[in-house]
Amino acid sequence: MRIGVTSDIHTDISPGNSQIIKHIAEAVKEAELDVFIICGDISANVMVFSRTLGAFHHIDSDCKKLLVAGNHDIWTSQTTGKIDSNDKYKLITAIASEHDFHHLGDSPVIIDKIGFCGTIGWYDYSYRNDKHNIPIKYYMKKFFQGSVWNDVNYAKWGKSDIEMARYFENELQNQINSIKNGVSRIIAVTHHVPFKECVKYKDKLPWDFFSAFMGSVGLGEICLKEPLITHALFGHTHANFNVNIKGVQAVCSPVGYLTDPPKSLSQYARQKLHIIDIA
Repeated sequence: MRIGVTSDIHTDISPGNSQIIKHIAEAVKEAELDVFIICGDISANVMVFSRTLGAFHHIDSDCKKLLVAGNHDIWTSQTTGKIDSNDKYKLITAIASEHDFHHLGDSPVIIDKIGFCGTIGWYDYSYRNDKHNIPIKYYMKKFFQGSVWNDVNYAKWGKSDIEMARYFENELQNQINSIKNGVSRIIAVTHHVPFKECVKYKDKLPWDFFSAFMGSVGLGEICLKEPLITHALFGHTHANFNVNIKGVQAVCSPVGYLTDPPKSLSQYARQKLHIIDIA
């Protein structure tokens, strides 16, 4: 099985991000994938989100297309009306289905005896850098010394971050339990970072303040305790990773913000489509 994975396309951020989507679609087609996965952060704008998925319509129908939502994808604002992030999460499932994508946050899927389980995940501040001695209340407010994490303005779950982290961890665990007796291996897909080893620290502020919002230790613990999980695919951090963590291959291959786009979007798109070949 040939699997291609990318994340953080952010097609509403800049012209470069909008333009690269056609090159990613071309790269997916040329790679002759069996499975294509987007690990979240496609667009906060519903119309742009839908249009982005529509760019993959010409992909071979034999290629299964999967995704998980990212934190930007569930953002709400005055333009989205009265819906909250819970409603947006459900809407993502419907939009994905319209474009032949399967939203793993809704349910797992089995392809040729390989199980794919997924969730957006969330953060519980377990990745914060304790060297800075920042009180928890600042992480809860997502604001510190002029630095703000914009989920405070646009992510509207109606529950605390810690409650949401536990909720999505349980969601992932329940998916694993529901399929593990019928598969040969499991690939876990999240948006938020499942391993602290994949969080970039600089021992300076405000950079390290944002480390608290990268993910939760619990996501990684679930991946490590399940022997069937061989890969953990994720996004969110905008940093490349392809590392083995206690027997689980952790992979992140994000597009990121292209406010200063590369000279060749086509070449960059191919670099950001990480290929995994499984015998």
